[in-house]
Amino acid sequence: MALANRDKGRLTINIQSDGDLLFTPAALWTAVHHRIPLLVVMYNNRTYGNDLGHQGTMAQVRGRPEERKTIGIDIDDPVVDIVGLARSFGAWAEGPIERAEDLKPAFERAKHEVVANGRVALVDIYTQTA
Repeated sequence: MALANRDKGRLTINIQSDGDLLFTPAALWTAVHHRIPLLVVMYNNRTYGNDLGHQGTMAQVRGRPEERKTIGIDIDDPVVDIVGLARSFGAWAEGPIERAEDLKPAFERAKHEVVANGRVALVDIYTQTA
């Protein structure tokens, strides 16, 4: 979408989960390389959230300890520096944001980078896990 919108003056926003980004981080590099203006809002719960729910269900079905459902699912040891990763590809990036009152100013700065400078901008937002 961002490529299609590049010359139309539209702001394209991608709400991106951390786990999915880790499958193909080169997508950020590609967007930067091709100068595709894009605002990436990183939904960073430090886990593969879709799998977490499935693992909990399967633990119940199989009579296994539910507290073990996070093995191989959590992305927290070590925590991934998403902002550092984005910057290493040449994107503008800020975060992680942990307080609600910091969201609007971060989004304004990111939007400026996308709209005024035609850049890829990423705002990393820490969220709660399920």
